[in-house]
Amino acid sequence: MKVARSDKGMVVAAHPLAAEAGREVLAEGGNAVEAAVAVSLALGVVEPMASGLGGGGFMMISPSGAVGRTEVLDARGKLSSLFAEDYIYPKKVMLPWVPKIGPMSATVPGLGRMLGLALQKYGRKIPLQRLAKRAINLASDGFEVGEVYLYCSSLFESTVRSTPECARIFTNNGVRFKPGERLVQKDLARTLRLVADRGFEVCYTGEVGLALTRAANSTGPVWGRDDLTKYEVKVRAPLWADIAGHRIATTPPPSRGGAGILQTLLRYDKDPIKLVKTIRTIFRELDPLISDPDVRPVDLSKLVEGPKGPAVGGGTSHFCVVDGEGTVVSVSQTIGHFFGSGVVAQGYGILLNDDISDMERFPGHPNSIGPGKRSVANMAPTIVFKNGKPRIALGTPGSVRIFPALAQVIGNMLFQGMDLERAVAAGRVHWEDNRFFIEGDFDDATRARAKQTLDQPVTERRKQDLFFGGVHAVEILEDGTIVGVADPRRDGVAIPL
Repeated sequence: MKVARSDKGMVVAAHPLAAEAGREVLAEGGNAVEAAVAVSLALGVVEPMASGLGGGGFMMISPSGAVGRTEVLDARGKLSSLFAEDYIYPKKVMLPWVPKIGPMSATVPGLGRMLGLALQKYGRKIPLQRLAKRAINLASDGFEVGEVYLYCSSLFESTVRSTPECARIFTNNGVRFKPGERLVQKDLARTLRLVADRGFEVCYTGEVGLALTRAANSTGPVWGRDDLTKYEVKVRAPLWADIAGHRIATTPPPSRGGAGILQTLLRYDKDPIKLVKTIRTIFRELDPLISDPDVRPVDLSKLVEGPKGPAVGGGTSHFCVVDGEGTVVSVSQTIGHFFGSGVVAQGYGILLNDDISDMERFPGHPNSIGPGKRSVANMAPTIVFKNGKPRIALGTPGSVRIFPALAQVIGNMLFQGMDLERAVAAGRVHWEDNRFFIEGDFDDATRARAKQTLDQPVTERRKQDLFFGGVHAVEILEDGTIVGVADPRRDGVAIPL
C-alpha cells in the first residue's frame, strides 16, 4: 500500500519485504527502534544497491514523542586516517575527479555501530537474533528483484561489473537479472548470522571487520589498520526552527540537508518558479559553510536567515517507524551512488560505499578530503512537532535533491494545507549544475512560465519521476491516527500494525 492508517503503529520503507520485517517486530511487542534495526538490515538485503553494512547514515529518534529527548545518531562514513591532504592533493593540485568506484572511494562505514548504539540506548526486549532473522532468510533464500533494482543495475552496470566479486553477486551468471528472477546472497547471509550471534562489533573488531579492511586495501593501503576499530557514532542535537506554528527538528552537519530544509521553509514561496530560485540561492550559500563539525566549526549564522533560523546542534534509502507508545524513528542510510564503490568483502557479501565521491576535488574547501573527516551528506531525517507532539516524520533518498524535495513536502502541508498524501504526490522543482528542473506534474502554464522566466536552462522531467526522490513519511493526526505514505515515484510501501 502507498497509503495506510493505524492507531497502533506504522512502518514506511522502500521495499515491502523490509517494511514487513519491521511490522513483525512491532507485532511481537518490539518498539520503534528495534523495528528500525530489522528494517535496516532487511533493506541492506533487498535494496543492496542503496544501503547496507558497508555504508552509513543518520537516525533521528524521538523517544515516546518527547521533543526534549529528540536526538540524531550520526553514522556518516569517515575518511581513512591515511588520507592526508598532501597524499590526496600532491603539491595542492586539483584532482581530475573524485573517485566514485574502487577502494579509494570507500569511507569507513558507520551503519553497524549506529544500529548497535540505538539498541543499546533504546532496545527493550527483542534479541538481535530475532531482529536479523528476516534479513538472514531473505539473503539466504533470495527474493524476486523488482523494477528499481533492475533500473539501478542497468544504470550502474559499469559499477556492478567493476570487480569480479560484485559482478558475481549482482548479476545472474554474468547476465543482467530479469523481472521475477531471484537474487540470492549466501555470503551476506553468513555475515548477518555472525552479526546476530556476536553483535554489530563483529563488523568492526571481529572477522567481518578484518574482511572489510582487506577489501579496502586490496590494491594498496587505503584504510589504516585501526580505522574501523576507532570509528565512533556521534550523538548530535538536531537543528531546530519554529516555522508556521510548528517546531521542526532536522539533521545537523555534516549534512547540508537539514539546514537546506529549514532555510527553504523560512523563505518559502507558494509559487514554484520563485521557490526554485530560492533553492538555488540556498545551495550556493551552504557550499562554503557545511563540513564535518568535529574537524571545522560550522557557523550557520552566516546564512541569510541565520538569526531567525537554526542553531548548530552538533544510492540512499529512507524509512520511518512509529510504535504504539509514540516513539518516532526516521532513518536515512546509504552506500553513496547505486552499488557504491563496487568493492565487496570477499566471502562476506558486504558492498562498500563510495562516499568520498561526495567530497570536493580541490584542497582548502570545508569539504575537501582530509584524514578522519566525515564527508558532507545530503540525508536529512526530519520530525515536525506541533503543540509539543510529533506531527510529521519524513525523509527521502535522492542525493542533492533531498532537501528541496523534503522542504516542498513540508511546505505543501504547513503553508498550503495539503494532507500528507497530496503533499508527497505534488509536483516538485529542483536546481543543480546550473540548470533548473521541473516535474511533469505541473500544469502546462507553469512549465511554460518556468522556461520563459528562469535565467538558466530548464529541463522538464516526466510525471512522478524518481529523479525527485522517494519520500517516506508518517503523519500523526490529532486523534492519534497514524497515516503512512510512500512516494508514488518509487517502490516503497506503508504497512500498518
